[in-house]
Amino acid sequence: MTVRCRISGRRGEAIVFFVGAALLAGTWIAAAESRVPAWERHVFRWLNDLPGWLWPVVRVPMQLGSLAGSLAVVAATGVVTRNRRLTLATLAGSEAAYWGSKVVKAIVARPRPSLLLTGVHLRETATGFGYISGHTSVAVALATALVPSLPTAGKVAAVTLALIVAFARIYAGAHLPLDVLGATGFGILCGMAARWAFRIAPGRRADAPAAR
Repeated sequence: MTVRCRISGRRGEAIVFFVGAALLAGTWIAAAESRVPAWERHVFRWLNDLPGWLWPVVRVPMQLGSLAGSLAVVAATGVVTRNRRLTLATLAGSEAAYWGSKVVKAIVARPRPSLLLTGVHLRETATGFGYISGHTSVAVALATALVPSLPTAGKVAAVTLALIVAFARIYAGAHLPLDVLGATGFGILCGMAARWAFRIAPGRRADAPAAR
């Protein structure tokens, strides 16, 4: 039964990985055209035009996608779980997402929303290119590395926080939807690759003894 569950878990992780790859590839192609499709413009307007009182609510959790925020999550993972492999996986996955997103930005070179659209509500200063969102990549990488090893409440919290970061980047006027969707795919790839690199068994709870 245990072997069967692990095989099923590996198959599920492979599916998640390929979904991430498809998201990254599809959005990369679309973003490289240097135009904003009508659907993307409408979604951006809908989210970016939401009331200003939301900004103080999402600004703090959004920092989980920053370098400092991700290192805080890694440290908390180590303290709470005392699982060295899981802690190293969150570190490797988030660092790969942080630095890798900078490489993708330089290659695709898609401008920020304020250079492609008019009337953008800018709630923070963001420089450089837009595709992909580094904050979203890091947050999703952390969630991907952690979720399979968390209890149900932890899974919900991790996914919810990653969604908040993704939403906040559009709401802040820093990124367009394709930037965030591509970052989601990239974050999934980084997080899952980190789990595989540190040989974390599918479905292994964070409080379970690590394999030796």
